[in-house]
Order: sequence, then structure tokens, then C-alpha cells
Amino acid sequence: MNDYLAHFGTCYQAQTQWWGDRTLTWDAALERAWLSRFADGKMHPHQRRVSSKLAEGLNISRQDGKRSQQFKTFEELHHWIESVTARVKGLGETTAYDVAQRLGMWLNLAPDLVYLHAGTAEGAALFNITGKTTFLSAFPPEIQKLGATHTENFLCIYKDNLKWLFH
Repeated sequence: MNDYLAHFGTCYQAQTQWWGDRTLTWDAALERAWLSRFADGKMHPHQRRVSSKLAEGLNISRQDGKRSQQFKTFEELHHWIESVTARVKGLGETTAYDVAQRLGMWLNLAPDLVYLHAGTAEGAALFNITGKTTFLSAFPPEIQKLGATHTENFLCIYKDNLKWLFH
């Protein structure tokens, strides 16, 4: 746990400045979130393999005509982004979560649940936790202290080490 906090404990501060930049319009925030590029222009590693599909996701989200004021919770936002990724062949749960998380930073909406996809699901499975989401309380107290956003990240990054740390 200390290793995670030392290396990643502040990782969302810089991301929130970039993805959550309130000088952006909603449309610009959508574009930034979907195109998945950092301030230096580099593609987020989670979206490198699906980079050719991201503009299609952006276009569909624009066509949907949603306004930022429509979202009161991260879960509502995530549900909508999932509906967009479901309409783009090749996009999946990881992109849905990542885009929703980026837009959530702009909207100041954070997840209350831990979203289980890809590596996060692998990490959660070591605690016999399955499904698409779970409550933070399903995890040991040490992990719960991280909060939902960091727990999602922790499970993914440390999935291969968790059996040694907690079992």
C-alpha cells in the first residue's frame, strides 16, 4: 500500500488539472476526454490500441446532444459513456471508464463504486469479487482507505502482486 501511495498517491492531481480544466467548454472537454491525449500530445496508454475508434466515440457523444448539467452522479455519466462505447466496434469497458473519469474530473463527479474492468477485475477477483462494479466496503480496510478512484487504479496496477500482499 505504501508503495502505491508513494508512486501514485498524487497522480490524479495533474490529471484533474488537464482533464478537469474548467476553462474548457463542455464540447472541448468531451473532445479532450475522448481523444485521450495528455497535455504533451501523447496518447493515454489505455487507448493506444483503440486510437482509431476514439473520434467515432466523440462524434456519437456529440450527436447524443447531452449537456453537462444532465449529469448529477458519476454513475449517470458512466452509464451514458458506456452506451456510446457500445455503439463503436472495438471500444470497451476500459475506454468507457477512462472517458467517464476524465469527464467526471471536468464535472467534479467521482465514482462512489469501484468499477471492475480489465486489470481491475483481475485484481478484484483475488478477493473473490466479481461483476461490473462493487462497493468499496467489499475490500480489506487498507484498500478501502484509498477511496473508489484510487482503489480502481491500485487493483489494476498491483493485480499481479495482490496475492502476495493480502493472501
